[in-house]
Amino acid sequence: MSHFTRIRTKLRNLVLLERALRDLGYVPSVGNVRVRGWHGESRRADLVVQQPNGYDFGFRLVDGELVMLADVYGFRGNPADLLGTISQRYAYHVCREQAEAQGFQVTGETVDEDGTIRLVVERYS
Repeated sequence: MSHFTRIRTKLRNLVLLERALRDLGYVPSVGNVRVRGWHGESRRADLVVQQPNGYDFGFRLVDGELVMLADVYGFRGNPADLLGTISQRYAYHVCREQAEAQGFQVTGETVDEDGTIRLVVERYS
């Protein structure tokens, strides 16, 4: 019996997702990889973070959006809570990429007590 949960996200860029996960201390594997779950069950994914307990989480690109995959029986905590943390760091990388694409240079950043990240960008003409 499968216990895999699929959570739709608004994430679209696998490269930026990989950067966000690395920032958060995870070591993702990218490519045609498998998310491991209960009793050796697995699902195909495009990016997987292996967990020491054998219950991984991963992401699969479906119709231009990344879907999070996790086996809820072995997942520590709530996958949706983890996705919130990942999404914030992903948004950070989207902002940096967009700023640089528009000719801005990130010259500083601060993190407020509540976790808000503020980027300082400049463009020289």
